[in-house]
Amino acid sequence: MKNIYIINRQRKLKLDTEKIRELARTVLNSENVDESTGINIMFVRDPLIRKFNLEYFNKDSPTDVISFPDVEIDKVNNSAGDIIISVDRALEFSSENSIGINEELSRYIIHGILHCLGFEDTNSEKKRKMLKRQEQIIADCKLQIVN
Repeated sequence: MKNIYIINRQRKLKLDTEKIRELARTVLNSENVDESTGINIMFVRDPLIRKFNLEYFNKDSPTDVISFPDVEIDKVNNSAGDIIISVDRALEFSSENSIGINEELSRYIIHGILHCLGFEDTNSEKKRKMLKRQEQIIADCKLQIVN
């Protein structure tokens, strides 16, 4: 069984952790990831993701999603990687673009997992392929991850 570890370091949104786990498992299964491989997801506010962005990428600004793929899948907890998601960025983007918060937050989760599985958006062709896969999964998964 895929272990999906969720750390919630924000209180702005009431998250349904079981639905988040279901979404993460769906993404991992859709990419044929070994049944024992999971993922770690942390939900934060802008100040904390800004701190991570500065520390690891030398960018002094908040961002929506940061992914840390494990170069070699972590043998201790069979994790494909770690994802940090800003609920502030999701709320702002969803509001500005008339997108539901469930869809936008799901998009961030899926995007982060795809990065951990080797998808890249470093050039236009890789980005097109990644976004196409991301949007296919979004269309198939309509989970209410925010209560």
